[in-house]
Amino acid sequence: MNKETIFLTKQGHELMRLEMEHAQKILYEEIPEKLKASKMNGGDLRENKEYMYLQSQQQYYEREVRRLASVLEVAEILPEDQISKDEIGIGSSFILQDLTRKESGTFTMVSAVEVDLENGKISVASPAGKQLIGKREGAQVTVDLPWGKSKFRVIAINK
Repeated sequence: MNKETIFLTKQGHELMRLEMEHAQKILYEEIPEKLKASKMNGGDLRENKEYMYLQSQQQYYEREVRRLASVLEVAEILPEDQISKDEIGIGSSFILQDLTRKESGTFTMVSAVEVDLENGKISVASPAGKQLIGKREGAQVTVDLPWGKSKFRVIAINK
């Protein structure tokens, strides 16, 4: 099966690598120790709530390690020289001004696996990302947001 390349920012790649290391540590070191202790102290395993909880945690971390490994397997770090400072693209940082509220915010366009709305990281695959991609400084764009349409102006674009 041919997997599609996922472009990540340098920071996004490093964050995913660290997340995977953390998940592997929990999965392969911490949970087995806790399972062993719970097994020794808990009697009948079918009634040992701590043991059952740890098994569900183990399954969660197995899925998480597989997910992160599959992303990192096909991930390619977007070279700095391919990040445009003239138009919005993956890796671009940009300032948008809400034309209704007269407020501004700084955002970064990222791949779908790097989304972090609390930190202003918008996915290129999101409706807003699709409407912003390729826009230049000064451009006005109407963006579909969960609470309705909003008009924005691109104030500045940075790498």
